[in-house]
Amino acid sequence: MARILIIDDDEPFRVHLGVLLRNAGHMVLEVECAIHALDKITLDPSPFDLLITDIFMPQMDGFELLSTLLRHHPRIRVIAMSGGGTGMTPHLALNVARKLGADALISKPFQPGEVIRMVERALQTTPT
Repeated sequence: MARILIIDDDEPFRVHLGVLLRNAGHMVLEVECAIHALDKITLDPSPFDLLITDIFMPQMDGFELLSTLLRHHPRIRVIAMSGGGTGMTPHLALNVARKLGADALISKPFQPGEVIRMVERALQTTPT
């Protein structure tokens, strides 16, 4: 069972993804913004195995989260997801996320099986 942190400002989407991953046997914590995610990662005594983060969020976007997070926790695995925003296509946003250190990328909307397979692949890889 993996510990997964989901970061997305879209509450119905975040909750749905959390249920999906719990049903797949994972321990899941959900937060609505990158700032809360950094707090949880810093304060939680048990490390997360995987983060799944949206790219476009208010206050701090996923790009900023990746830059900050991976500077202090370079071994954490990250799946970045995006449906596009602020004039940026999902493809471009995900390419930028990859350059910032995301391990895997997924465009919204996606099928449940697609994200489950991606999570399982990410969890099987050894963090760099």
